[in-house]
Amino acid sequence: MVVPMDTDNKFFNVGLLLVATLIAAKLISALILPRSRKRLPPVVSTLPVVGGLLRFLKGPIVMLREEYPKLGSVFTLNLLNKKITFLIGPEVSAHFFKASESDLSQQEVYQFNVPTFGPGVVFDVDYTIRQEQFRFFTEALRVTKLKGYVDQMVMEAEDYFSKWGDSGEVDLKYELEHLIILTASRCLLGREVREKLFDDVSALFHDLDNGMLPISVIFPYLPIPAHRRRDQARKKLAAIFASIISSRKLAAKSEDDMLQSFIDSKYKDGRPTTEAE
Repeated sequence: MVVPMDTDNKFFNVGLLLVATLIAAKLISALILPRSRKRLPPVVSTLPVVGGLLRFLKGPIVMLREEYPKLGSVFTLNLLNKKITFLIGPEVSAHFFKASESDLSQQEVYQFNVPTFGPGVVFDVDYTIRQEQFRFFTEALRVTKLKGYVDQMVMEAEDYFSKWGDSGEVDLKYELEHLIILTASRCLLGREVREKLFDDVSALFHDLDNGMLPISVIFPYLPIPAHRRRDQARKKLAAIFASIISSRKLAAKSEDDMLQSFIDSKYKDGRPTTEAE
């Protein structure tokens, strides 16, 4: 077969272009990549593939305490198909919270929280809605609101300490933790929870909290007992609060607590929060 001259030239030009592109790519990578690598954080030394996972599952805090003196405030752990970079201390962690969503996505990092908080809120919604929901939190905890909680806090404290005797020994850490739970229950979760459902809700929050394990960061939906208890607790808590919210609305009743602030909150377009939210 005879190939026409113009076709032959076309093949030659395409080949020359491919070679030139490869050479250019090599030159660019040689000039740019070494500089980029110099700016990357140090990497925790582990066994290939599963090494990082094993260290992480033993306890992130233990690993952080071991690596911080060696690697400094910023370092990366290779974790199966993920790379997790830790920012330790206010000087460096502030970058994460102040950076724009396009640079450092909180939603992507905190996806493992979605089973705990539930769908449609916080890290399961886009940035715009999440910022509005954060505004609900801020407004519910502003100074004027907190001042309104003082009488309730005093009442809880006086009632709690009135049950103590004149002498004896106590575990101060345990006692204060318990008092804080009681106070938070009254001021944040509402009168109904504190007066009638405290023990139930406290146990459910315990299961919810214990469902957040190191393995949950990598596999948040892994069907392990702690995750199953977490999911059941969230469903039961949702039912309890849905009942309280519905009861308040039907009775046109308003309470002075954070739950009421969330019930009354509205998005910028005028839409009220839903019971599920």
